[in-house]
Amino acid sequence: MKNIVTGTALLSLVCLATIGRAQDERKEVVTFEDAYKRTYHISKIDSQKPQIDGKLDEDIWQNRGMWSEKFSQVIPFERVHTNSWTRVKLFYDDQNIYVGVYCKDEHPETMNAFIGNRDDNSNGDLISIAFDTYHDYRVAPEFNINLGGNKTDLTVTDKLSVNLSWNAVWEGRTHINMQDSSWTAELRIPFSQLRYNQENEDGVWGLHVRRIIRRNNEVQNWSLIPIKNNGHVFSFGEMHGMTDLPKPRGIEFLPYAMTKYVNEPKIPNSPFQKGQKFHVNAGLDAKFSLSDYTLDMTINPDYGQVELDPSVMNLTAYEVFYDEKRPFFLEGKHILEFDNNERGMMFYSRRIGAMPSYKPQGIENIENFASTPSFIPILGALKLTGTNKNGLTVGLLESITGKTQSQTSRKGVRGEELTEPLTNYTVARLQKNWDGNTLFGGMITSVNRKLDEDHLKEALVENAFTAGLDFTQYFNKRLYYIDAKAMYSTLNGSASSILMKKRNATHYYHRASGIDYLDLDPTATTLAGTGGYVKAGKKGNAQWNYSQTFNWSSPGFDLNDVGYNKESDYMLNESEVAFRKTDPWGPFRFAGINLTQKNIWNFGGQAINNDVALRFRSLSTVHRFEMDVKETFSWNTVDSRRLRGGPDMRYGSNFETNVDLSTDRAKRVVFKILYNGRHYLEEKTAYNTLQPSFIFRIGNHVKLTTQFNYANNTDELQYVNTVAASDGNEESTEYVLGRMKQRTYGITMNMQVNLTPDISIQYYGSPFTSTAKYDRFKTALDTRSHNYAERFSAIADQEITAGDGNYAVIKDGKSFSFKDPNFSFNEFRSNLVARWEYKPGSTVYLVWEHNRSRQDPRYYPTWGNNIDRMFGFQGVNTLMLKMNYWFAL
Repeated sequence: MKNIVTGTALLSLVCLATIGRAQDERKEVVTFEDAYKRTYHISKIDSQKPQIDGKLDEDIWQNRGMWSEKFSQVIPFERVHTNSWTRVKLFYDDQNIYVGVYCKDEHPETMNAFIGNRDDNSNGDLISIAFDTYHDYRVAPEFNINLGGNKTDLTVTDKLSVNLSWNAVWEGRTHINMQDSSWTAELRIPFSQLRYNQENEDGVWGLHVRRIIRRNNEVQNWSLIPIKNNGHVFSFGEMHGMTDLPKPRGIEFLPYAMTKYVNEPKIPNSPFQKGQKFHVNAGLDAKFSLSDYTLDMTINPDYGQVELDPSVMNLTAYEVFYDEKRPFFLEGKHILEFDNNERGMMFYSRRIGAMPSYKPQGIENIENFASTPSFIPILGALKLTGTNKNGLTVGLLESITGKTQSQTSRKGVRGEELTEPLTNYTVARLQKNWDGNTLFGGMITSVNRKLDEDHLKEALVENAFTAGLDFTQYFNKRLYYIDAKAMYSTLNGSASSILMKKRNATHYYHRASGIDYLDLDPTATTLAGTGGYVKAGKKGNAQWNYSQTFNWSSPGFDLNDVGYNKESDYMLNESEVAFRKTDPWGPFRFAGINLTQKNIWNFGGQAINNDVALRFRSLSTVHRFEMDVKETFSWNTVDSRRLRGGPDMRYGSNFETNVDLSTDRAKRVVFKILYNGRHYLEEKTAYNTLQPSFIFRIGNHVKLTTQFNYANNTDELQYVNTVAASDGNEESTEYVLGRMKQRTYGITMNMQVNLTPDISIQYYGSPFTSTAKYDRFKTALDTRSHNYAERFSAIADQEITAGDGNYAVIKDGKSFSFKDPNFSFNEFRSNLVARWEYKPGSTVYLVWEHNRSRQDPRYYPTWGNNIDRMFGFQGVNTLMLKMNYWFAL
């Protein structure tokens, strides 16, 4: 007892000391009014242009223009000046904006000059500058340069959505002056890389300039953006004097040429997979400034150097969602965003240029062979985006993808089968902005396929249309808001293609629970539905925030021809209360607590989920230890997709735990761990995923990231198969379940070597294994019962026999069989990319990519055993050289 009292006293003293030290350090020297929404007056120059060397020693920097006020801290303490102070100065002429930043550092020996990869702004001491060129509070292009000279360009929206794949052509250099205990940065940003209104009557742009000091994760702003803010871009300061601007005349071209060699496993007797192939390609990207708008165009694009998608073993009925990584579709993507409260999106650009939808049937690679499928070619695409001086934002994307054919050989007879038709994709978006407080707009999408072959008419819808309206209204300086979207979708095609849509996992119209309100109708040639949400609440610069959301997706709502929605047929209500403390609070630099309660029903009026969640996020003051913990309790959970169109399956009450911990990100060695677990109270079912990782920064040129992925899943009611059972007179449908014990292992290794900011070598490698063993088979019974034991009927040992990769069952007078569900999946994916930006905007890539993958219909225990087998598989090796050249007129 004495030890407990003593320990408590010591802990109290430590907390008091921490609070006292935090209060001593937080000596506020500037008021909120003086730090927030500052104004800078930019100067125009006529003749003298600075040489971009980072030194700021020319007359223009020494004697002309106006230096800004000293920056104030945001992190660790808002509105505090430090001895490591910062100032900025800006000029412009008829072609460029020039930026000079002076960064004092009271500990110059600790300045961080790590280089890092292009478009990775997480390394090194750094400055950034962002412009709200339309001053409409929606989106801003941002330019970053770190002390090592590495450049990052991005766009950031008012909701702090960052797009790192936006690329601009600009110059930036840095210089270290150890005698002066400082470093400086000098930037030249061409007007041709910015979108703005030439006739700018008030001459005001939004402006945000930031500095990051890595040794203590200190963040400084020229004009304060509070951690609790009413919108990121809305909180920018102002830059006055942007009058007499040059007429936008950006005409840019980026042609490329590429050669590729592929070495792949031979298939005996196949006339197609002969072991190697060679490919040469060329294409063009172009960009044109059309008054207030920008036209992007691409002809025959190639994305050979794009990073790989992660390995996934998907045991659900749903499609796996992968992020877009192709530059053409990422640039300006915020304009074409139209989501359904994060449960779907009207435009998912990876639909364009995906893998073919149809595969030749009966290909067993013994007597019948088919050529290896490749991505659907994008014949051409164009995109028009921009905002005019009246606040009208326009986005238009048009793309045509070509036909794809699969060469076949069936018992020696050569043929050709069409696997994807000629297809046109259209996406159009309009939105009007009134003073940043009222936004109203709409979006339409269209997919039109030229279906000439009967087998494609049966498999694909011919036309898919969606339309949506959105409205956002802010009140009381953006402290309160209403946000709403409404969408409508309609598909038409052959009866068989519409029936396939109804029977996929997004809808499952044939499930037993929907018989009273879902119209399967196998003769229908159309499918239509609605979706959307209404959300209202309080957010922004306040300690307490809250929101209320109603979200829906009707049974026939489908966005998946050019958008993405995982599941339809739900109505959702969510209530959230959030507490945020951005001032020091005990041992925490800042902390936040969120309480969320959610209820979901289907359109038949049946409750399918209730949950309550508590989330705590914090950053410690002393060691900058980050913590994010969320605990969710769910009850009344019903899964209508588990049995692949069969009856709904009820789950018992369960807890889900999410933990994200990270050590100080400024250190040379960073440790991070992620944990996700779900544990059921009534059944012996548990899912656990653990992902520890390390980041090592070696010198100023090498960064090594390693992550171990481990999952241990046990599910007593894992879906196995749907079978036809016979008692000798009639057939019935049985849904087979089993106990699954799944183990997943993986390592992700990423090493980047930056010889200079323009020359880099990067390696990515990831061995991945997932194995599962099934036993304790059972058949579905009263799957919605609240009593766990009533949901199934166990198959006794004497009722089941195994042999030749199958199980045979005789149970309750019925006989049926099913395939042994055990599996071992092994995959190794890697690539090595050498990159040289030999002139601004022009790059040479040399890429080596290696892939090997196989799934076996049996269980192989232990990871070591599977690793040995993995590296015995034949792999595919690709060697590619690609060069592009940027020029402007």
